[in-house]
Amino acid sequence: MAFERFTKDARATVMAARAEALAAGHATIEAEHLLLALSERPDLQALGLDREQLSYALAAEEERSLAAVGVAASGPDEPIGPRRPRDPQFATSAKLALHRAVSAAAKRGDRRLDARHVLLGVLGAQYGRVPRALQIAEIDVDALRARI
Repeated sequence: MAFERFTKDARATVMAARAEALAAGHATIEAEHLLLALSERPDLQALGLDREQLSYALAAEEERSLAAVGVAASGPDEPIGPRRPRDPQFATSAKLALHRAVSAAAKRGDRRLDARHVLLGVLGAQYGRVPRALQIAEIDVDALRARI
């Protein structure tokens, strides 16, 4: 990933996503962590990203997904086995979101990637937790894209 092309705010978003993953006790940085990090930015909140709404939608999505395979949601995750690493790695969903961000910047003719490009990359997912959570939150992805 060409992080040298990322602006200061895009780098801060990636670091905030890492902090989200660590706070949740996750071993990987997922696209949902990027989305939550982006929802903390006032400029993107003004476009309709609401942290509380997204947190609720992600929790609801997790519960629905678990229920679909017959697993009851329980309290906070308790790690089983070895401790989680201190430095979470990028999972496929986050890597794909960041690659889509690079593509979005290129399509717009932008040489540098900012947080808006990262958001476009996250919104570009067709499958996974993020699009399901956005649907639960009743966020019109096409309208949000148009405002970016």
